[in-house]
Amino acid sequence: MRRTSALLAVLTIAPMAWTTGQEVVPADPPTIGRIVIRTHNIFDSTETRGNVLFGLANAIHFTTRPSVVRHELLFQEGEPYDEQKIAETARNLRARGLFRDVQVRVQDNGDGTVDVFVDTYDGWSTQLILNASFTDTELSWAFGARETNVLGTGASAGVVYRDEPDRSALQVNAFADRIRGSRLMIGGFWDNLSDGDFGVWNIGQPFRAFGDRSGFMLSGRAGRQRVLQFQPDRDSTNVFLRRLFRQRGELAFAPVAGSGGYVRIGIAAEIRREEFIFDSQRPDDDSLGFDFTLDPGTVMVPDTVTGTVGVLVEATKPRFMVARYYSGFGRDEDIDLSTRVGFFGWLAPRGFGYEATGVGPGVVVQTGVGVDRAFLLVRGEANGLFTSAGLDSGQVAVQLTAAAQVLPKSSTVLHVEWAERRGTPPGFEYDFGHGRGPRSFGPHAFVGDRAVWVALEQRAFVFDNILGLMGIGFTGFLDYGGAWYADRPRRLGGDVGLGLRFGSLRSIGNNTGRFDVGYRFGEGWGTKRWAVSFGSGFAF
Repeated sequence: MRRTSALLAVLTIAPMAWTTGQEVVPADPPTIGRIVIRTHNIFDSTETRGNVLFGLANAIHFTTRPSVVRHELLFQEGEPYDEQKIAETARNLRARGLFRDVQVRVQDNGDGTVDVFVDTYDGWSTQLILNASFTDTELSWAFGARETNVLGTGASAGVVYRDEPDRSALQVNAFADRIRGSRLMIGGFWDNLSDGDFGVWNIGQPFRAFGDRSGFMLSGRAGRQRVLQFQPDRDSTNVFLRRLFRQRGELAFAPVAGSGGYVRIGIAAEIRREEFIFDSQRPDDDSLGFDFTLDPGTVMVPDTVTGTVGVLVEATKPRFMVARYYSGFGRDEDIDLSTRVGFFGWLAPRGFGYEATGVGPGVVVQTGVGVDRAFLLVRGEANGLFTSAGLDSGQVAVQLTAAAQVLPKSSTVLHVEWAERRGTPPGFEYDFGHGRGPRSFGPHAFVGDRAVWVALEQRAFVFDNILGLMGIGFTGFLDYGGAWYADRPRRLGGDVGLGLRFGSLRSIGNNTGRFDVGYRFGEGWGTKRWAVSFGSGFAF
């Protein structure tokens, strides 16, 4: 395997308004008079009256502070009224992950001024985590606690233990946003794995609104852990030891910025130290000594320090749809249908640790359209690293999602994705199964550097308000897809079946769970045709 690998650039974008189209601002807009911010607890006074449990829930929950909401406002008193900024503010508030509902209402005073009322309704943010996913015979589960709105400040912290088919881990995470009312954020997590350690950190000032003129981000990750390269078609697994340290910095400016769209230009640099060593231990041996004996030639990527520099350009024309009953029970969901084009290029000089100088161009594109109660969204990306010997590594991927609401409280969803990679490092292949790809297949049923997946769902959110706490719905589904290596036969499988959907009305986000029964066909299903799976609902 070559020491160089595919270079990916993550473009920072604003958070992603069934209504569509761009609002038309009046020629002579009124002036904003008062701005009234009202934050609401989980249950209102009529719900807590006579209900001890609802009252107790409110009592132990810290309602979001008005200052947290105020920091997200893109308008001020005395400014001209701009409907696009009003809509963008509502989207940004929903994207904070603190509220179960956000309402921004405008009142015309009849004297050339308008008052803006911003109402936020908290979701239950103190989470006792007891999650499980099951597919066929494999169970993953997690237990812990997380507070996503510490003391009503919007900060989060948590400790979670998870047990997965490949490893177990104890994770500690923390995140603070809008520090002291600024755009600054800081966050990260650390995983104490049964087969190593891994950590991620981020600090920066991201773009939060279409009108922002600048942003920066410092992000990094470091770890020492096993990496498993599954080969289900050969019923085998390669095991590697990976050591990694990576630090990246990005700085971008927007010469064009506003509610009608933006153009952002940035520079980036990265330093990376990485090593891949073939591990002779069995994949199911969780004793991590790292002192095993290595045969000659088993160092796949030697301990090497490399550096890259890059530039990136992104242009976006915003377009949004607000959907209800798309993937959750009766909540506003923001669908980003913006037309977005991003170009980036990386230079990997030989003098920065590479075997040969390489150039890594890439492109990311997205566009969508929404009409009445339907939308179509297409995304694509391609990148590669080219040296004097040709293409060293790269990838190309395309996704299409279409949805329509033909019946009330329901949605028909079609999702298609196709992708290919070359020069993939061990353990970074496409991996379908156990909640990713065809849902009735177990972990790592389909693995490779080529992948395709088609999913069709008919979702019906039948009972959307049971005792003001939860909703229950049903779905019919059809999946087909798989992953395989380029030098081996295609490996594809599918399933068809029915499922139950359930979700909390008082939690933050959609938080939809699923319980599915499917009939499998194709490859990767072993000897049993029928399978049961449950876990989080699919959000395409």
